[in-house]
Amino acid sequence: PKWGNDDDYVDNIMVRCLREVARHSHEIKCPSGNNWPALPENVSGNIHYSSLVGALPNGRRLGDALYDGGISPGPGLDKKGPTAVLKSCSKFDHVKDGRAFLLNQRLSPTQMAGEKGYKLWSTYMKTWADLGLDHVQFNMVDDKSLRAAQKDPEKYSELIVRVAG
Repeated sequence: PKWGNDDDYVDNIMVRCLREVARHSHEIKCPSGNNWPALPENVSGNIHYSSLVGALPNGRRLGDALYDGGISPGPGLDKKGPTAVLKSCSKFDHVKDGRAFLLNQRLSPTQMAGEKGYKLWSTYMKTWADLGLDHVQFNMVDDKSLRAAQKDPEKYSELIVRVAG
């Protein structure tokens, strides 16, 4: 079982970890004397710190990128779809348990196309809001397009690449 599939067993482990980090962070004071809130985001740290984190029992090797985003599931591990990811992410308090819970979601461009895609998108965003989530950002591009854009960037001028860090 993996995070992001609305599995209470796994999700409760993640929630316990986040709450412990949040509890500990409230004990730490920043130079101004205020609490130092937990900020479970990594922006581009998932690449930068990948060489500092050893191999993991889940099969991740030394140097492989860490999970993208603070609460995003690992690449390809969200097997039950985007709504299950939202449900997993809604199981902790987005204020008490930290701030800036970064969630990256990758959605299929073909599923988001046309009127049917718009309705699917609207339902998804309503679910996101109803669950009280803090943040979500999207990538709607397939691997084939990304690889083609690397080879011939002029043909993909409409493709937006976000550089963070």
